[in-house]
Amino acid sequence: MRPNIRALDGLLHICYDLPHRVHTAKSYPLPSPNGSTIFVYGHEQGLRVVWRGGRAFKHQPMAMEKKPTSNNASEGAIMIIDSDEEAPEKSEQPPYHDNPDFEEEDGEFDVSEPYDPVVQTLDLSLGVEVLHLDFPRLPADAQRSSLESLPILFSQKLVLAVACSDCSVRILLVPLLPPSPQSMYRLELRNTASNLVIGKSVFGEQMFVLSSGTTHRSIPKSVSITMTSTPPEDLKDVGMADDDTSSKKPDLRRNVSRSASRSRSRSRLGDHQWDLLIASHSADLSGLLLIHRIPILVGEAGLSPELHIPWRTQYLASPTVSVYFNSALYPASRHSQLLIAEAKGVVRILDCLPQSKAAEGSWRLSLYTDFETLQDSKSRRKPILDAQWVLGGKAILALLADGKWGVWDLENAGPKPTDGTNPLWSTSVEPLTKFALQGWVGDPLKSRTLLKSSSTNTEKISKLAPMTPGTRKIKQQALFTEPTPQSDGPMRGGLSVSPVHDASKTRADDEAVLAWHGSTVAVIPSLFIHWQNKARGSGNLFGSGAKGEPKMVYNIQPGGESCKEASLMPSSHRLGSAKDEATHPDILVTGDHRLVIVTSPIAEPQMPFSPPSPLLSSTTDQQLLTRGDLDVNGMDRILAGMSKSQTTPTRSSPSLSHTNGNIFLVS
Repeated sequence: MRPNIRALDGLLHICYDLPHRVHTAKSYPLPSPNGSTIFVYGHEQGLRVVWRGGRAFKHQPMAMEKKPTSNNASEGAIMIIDSDEEAPEKSEQPPYHDNPDFEEEDGEFDVSEPYDPVVQTLDLSLGVEVLHLDFPRLPADAQRSSLESLPILFSQKLVLAVACSDCSVRILLVPLLPPSPQSMYRLELRNTASNLVIGKSVFGEQMFVLSSGTTHRSIPKSVSITMTSTPPEDLKDVGMADDDTSSKKPDLRRNVSRSASRSRSRSRLGDHQWDLLIASHSADLSGLLLIHRIPILVGEAGLSPELHIPWRTQYLASPTVSVYFNSALYPASRHSQLLIAEAKGVVRILDCLPQSKAAEGSWRLSLYTDFETLQDSKSRRKPILDAQWVLGGKAILALLADGKWGVWDLENAGPKPTDGTNPLWSTSVEPLTKFALQGWVGDPLKSRTLLKSSSTNTEKISKLAPMTPGTRKIKQQALFTEPTPQSDGPMRGGLSVSPVHDASKTRADDEAVLAWHGSTVAVIPSLFIHWQNKARGSGNLFGSGAKGEPKMVYNIQPGGESCKEASLMPSSHRLGSAKDEATHPDILVTGDHRLVIVTSPIAEPQMPFSPPSPLLSSTTDQQLLTRGDLDVNGMDRILAGMSKSQTTPTRSSPSLSHTNGNIFLVS
């Protein structure tokens, strides 16, 4: 994948031209063991996994193949022909085990290519179009220690759920390590297509099709995946027993028993039965929501091969725009809450694992947008383009069709003013319909002017006078002149949320947010800092380099194509690089046949400071030069002395003769 690079406003737009039509692209939350950032995009034939940056493969010469003779026999071989015996059966080859070998350090910095190159790509042909994909929410780099209590599946495999054009939902497992070049050019793979088939693995990948029981009859519009667990039955009994006994003992013994119960719970977290929760929805009838629950194999990097029947089936009031599981991880009680965003201006929350064990889950809350007045004086709620969880699943971020975004603070998790008073929206349940924090993608005045101009033009067209020479002239000018830019049909947009990988961040649930609307992208490097500046009236007024201020990227057009999707990429820093932590986050933009990565150029690595070596006299340099033992530093000292002698004519004659001697020796 050789990119085309364009520099604009201090950012690099790295464009990759692709041979197929792209539908969706997202980045995996965890890096590869070699340090590469992984992103996956779905196209008209399947998937492509791309490893970008990190340590490269060690150069190993390819094994030379023996050229066969004309009769496909090696030279000097004896051929025995026996017509009475049958041909021997071909023995099955053992499965291929790839063992990629990487360099111990990053490659040398190239000034002409100040960006992370593509290390490896893997094409997975499914035979159908992949329209939507999603990854499970996993701990950030700063919380990788919590992966020890998770199944071994997430430390070895890339887990993703995809929605295909044949109305199916599939789960794919791909190794986190990129395949080595030797495995990509194996002899048995050169003449065969690497089609991904159920039950067969070429590079260690696996696929599971959720096609049993009730299925979608139309193409799914979105898919979401998370992980949950079923604790042992006696764990709850142990906790209840500890509480009963602690109530009859002093406070000191009560605290000891509770701490012991917590430690036992953490130690037994790995003994839980872990499952994958997959939610998909389609426009069947008024809207069909299917939730699958697939067990994860204990001690293995795989899933249960049993028939995967929908665990819950829910019919919705209207078709949805997107569904997302809560970004909180198990054992948080809200980890199974599902956000359902409807285009008509409502966001609903469904608890898939309610305490009452209801068959269809329990609806927890409904949030509504504000009203807007249409051209015919009718009012409706503002349509929603996308909605996602933020602040660790304690708030919801929504993007509206007019380019406005806002945050519903469900648990009063936002920052508080400096005077200690609570915000107005936290005093009652009714103000939950109002945004606790809001903003615009791009220029709000321009967006409002565009909406007003489009409505005014429509009113003028509907109230045209009968055909006259004057109106005929106006219509002719409208036919042969370029129309003013206005939105024809629904505007496209979306959201992307990524944890902040910064050890100095103020909160563990702080996140970076990307909102794109049309061809404009707004990036907030730290949502909590931005919210805090708004609540306390502080921060940089002009937003020049402030970490909490939105950064706008205009005219995002992949090679002239329209933007289909934009998302944040996990930042990757080279060792020893001087890349600033406050630089622009990497953005992955999806076009029809192109992918664009908007990133800050990598700064040249700074060499470690070394104290200067003691100065040697010019006589010593001459002696070393005569013997042929003078190093590069000595040559630099001689050349520096020559330049000083030429630029300083007031030197004494001995120094000039000494310099002349140096010139003679060098020549």
